[in-house]
Amino acid sequence: QAGSALAQEACNPPHAVVLIYHHVSEKSPASTSVIPEVFQEHLNYLADNGFRVMALPKVVEAVKNGQDLPDSVVVLTFDDGYESVYSEAFPRLKEFGWPFTVFVCPEAIDQHQGPVLNWDQLREMQDDGATVASHGLDHAFLNRSRPGEDPETHTQRLESEFKSANKRLAEEGLKVEPLLAYPYGEYSPDVQALIKRLGWTAFGQQSGVVSPLSDFTCLPRFPMADEFASLDDFGRKVSSLPMPTVDLVIVDPGIDPDDVSKTKPTLNLTLNLTCLDPDEVTAFASGQGAIDCTWVDRQKGIMEIKAPKPLPRGRSRYNVTAPVPGTRRWYWFSQSWITGTDHKH
Repeated sequence: QAGSALAQEACNPPHAVVLIYHHVSEKSPASTSVIPEVFQEHLNYLADNGFRVMALPKVVEAVKNGQDLPDSVVVLTFDDGYESVYSEAFPRLKEFGWPFTVFVCPEAIDQHQGPVLNWDQLREMQDDGATVASHGLDHAFLNRSRPGEDPETHTQRLESEFKSANKRLAEEGLKVEPLLAYPYGEYSPDVQALIKRLGWTAFGQQSGVVSPLSDFTCLPRFPMADEFASLDDFGRKVSSLPMPTVDLVIVDPGIDPDDVSKTKPTLNLTLNLTCLDPDEVTAFASGQGAIDCTWVDRQKGIMEIKAPKPLPRGRSRYNVTAPVPGTRRWYWFSQSWITGTDHKH
């Protein structure tokens, strides 16, 4: 009995699926939007299928401390703090009594940059159970140094900006949480080291499931927008499980586009083969479709994943999935790659 409980914990540890939305609107760019009707479909699906929508700080604390969670926890997050979160998402979420998190850039709010929420709206949503957290001071790329900045100065500036952002939230009467969403989902080992030193938890924009196996300086979230927001896709993602890796996988996502040997990066995963069929593991690269998974040592579950073609400049991902035996669910892992630093959002 004890052995099967341990196996169960390895294959299905405490976990949560975190979703990332931006706009809930018909008028904003499709690449960062879901229309209100689709958002409503998502919420109905969660309600009809017995999912538990929980607050992000509670979930992070539970997973970090290895506490039990229900099997189907979903967390809803919104990046950039667009006005449609208040006008479209908030009323719908209120009907279900569900918490959510909004990651905001205080400078964008203070300077009224674009269709962003104001402080009154954020306070009202927080009073109703929402979490407000930092998306950086001004939505700058955190992994990029300014001219003349050495790594130490860059880190000091980021720390100062992070603290300024939280200070602004506090000044506006908002509860400050040790949480950060990376603008554009971009980060670097130096940024991760700073997050770790501050004792915070940070989120990327790569897909996957949060579990004790995750790296808390770059937790995964499933992006919900445009073609990734169909109900079939949604159902598959919210019911997915963390890929049963044996070690924590921490990889520098940065790739020098001028170093040809690096533009087809290798990802090594050590998988727990008691949880899945080794022949069913598949990997995909952004824009390249299915890519090769090679067993370096099948006995030990060590797999190498590499794209056949160089990754383009900008943001790419490797997604690795495998069916969960005896169910209609999927194990899921994603690795971000950032090629060059001169690309645009």
